Amino acid sequence: MGDYIREGIREFLRDKSKREIRIKYKGLRMNSAYQWWRYRNPIRMLWTSFIVEVCRKLPPCGIKNNLYRMIGVKIGKDVTISPDVVLDWLFPELIEIDDGTLIGADAWIVCHSLLIDEIRIGRVKIGKQVMIGSFVCNEPPTIIGDRAIAGVYTYVNKDLEPDGFYVGIPCTLKKSLKQMNYLKEFNKGLGK
Repeated sequence: MGDYIREGIREFLRDKSKREIRIKYKGLRMNSAYQWWRYRNPIRMLWTSFIVEVCRKLPPCGIKNNLYRMIGVKIGKDVTISPDVVLDWLFPELIEIDDGTLIGADAWIVCHSLLIDEIRIGRVKIGKQVMIGSFVCNEPPTIIGDRAIAGVYTYVNKDLEPDGFYVGIPCTLKKSLKQMNYLKEFNKGLGK
């Protein structure tokens, strides 16, 4: 029953030019999440979810980034991932985080949505020196441009342009930041 789903996912993972795939769920259960084990190898998913949970409790460090790399996340140099960040455990290889990015505590970077009648899988690319605030959640597919800022509790449901400060649910551009005034503008927004 889930073979058409598994084959669609495999094809998507092979074709790097596609940003997103949406597959209609026609299974025997009432929603697509009930049969999560049909989408990937359950042993692999247990392993990746174990690594994600271990990394949630680690402070920002090289060991944490290397553990994420081990399950397929592409992480650049000098990336800081705060405690309690959740990276997608089902498709971690679809996440790319570029150099110098900071991800705040309790942020969710996900690549899949299991809905009642649909499965959505998308790539997430986070550019250089991006600041993702605490409790930010994204909906794939998203590209977050270089030096963009997603403020605390922001819901990212679209691509974010470089040098923009985004806030809200759903996110909206609050202010366009110039590259030279990046940190000055950010600190001013925090009241410093």
